[in-house]
Amino acid sequence: MYRPTVLMALALLLAACQSPEPPAAESAGTEQTPAETPPKTEQTARADTTQASCELTVGWDPWEPYHYQPVGDRVQGLDVDLIGAMAERAGCDLEWEQGSWASMLQLVRSGDLDLLPGATRTPEREAFAHFSEPYRRESFRIHVRADEAEKWSGKSLTELLENDFRLGLTHGYIYGEDVEQVLDDPRWEDQLVEVPVGELNFLNLMDFRIDGFLEDPFVAASIDHRRDWGVTFEALPLDVHSGDVHLMFSQVSVEPAIVERFDRALSELREDGDHQRILDRYRQTD
Repeated sequence: MYRPTVLMALALLLAACQSPEPPAAESAGTEQTPAETPPKTEQTARADTTQASCELTVGWDPWEPYHYQPVGDRVQGLDVDLIGAMAERAGCDLEWEQGSWASMLQLVRSGDLDLLPGATRTPEREAFAHFSEPYRRESFRIHVRADEAEKWSGKSLTELLENDFRLGLTHGYIYGEDVEQVLDDPRWEDQLVEVPVGELNFLNLMDFRIDGFLEDPFVAASIDHRRDWGVTFEALPLDVHSGDVHLMFSQVSVEPAIVERFDRALSELREDGDHQRILDRYRQTD
């Protein structure tokens, strides 16, 4: 028999000469369990998305104070400020492109334009566009010549039309259910006058081509303050439509993840008060 000390020395020597065992995953009949990946927290998920840069083309038509361009200056306005603040937080660069609303809707449909602000969400548009959460509210009122305000006050939209009222509209705008019903009614076809740009409604009213036009009060006040029309305009006390507006993204050119980044940015703007501060800068035109 060997003494214990000799046996121990021999065992150590044999162990040193053996090849190391292969990893458990390479051993026959042994299945390796992969190490678990820690689940993403909201913070890490947000970091992943904001790291990816994006560039978006944004359409705009002259619609002061939401978007307009003074001569020789960059495009500016309430929507420009709101969307710019969202884009900065979402890690996106914006390029603003001017056009008429109706033509830009088609560009969103085809993917040649990425984003349109101030959009009403409808089933027809949902077929080709993603929509953000509502980022502000809008309303539309009928604006008439001040010296005719008493003549038209106190009447509903249908009653106005029954009294031969000629109504100016901007082509492609969504004015709410009541106006949609009017547009679908052939009785009023000759009394509805559409223009590509809202400011032309002011000119048509001055030239007596129409008796009034539908416009957002913010927009009407800004246009009226900016130009010396020689005529005073007044809004009738009839709220034709009020509702939420959204950012509308092309389904062809914009991934849903980008829309989610804008929604998170909008939520942050509201939480820290920047959203309200931007709105307050334009309240003076109300």
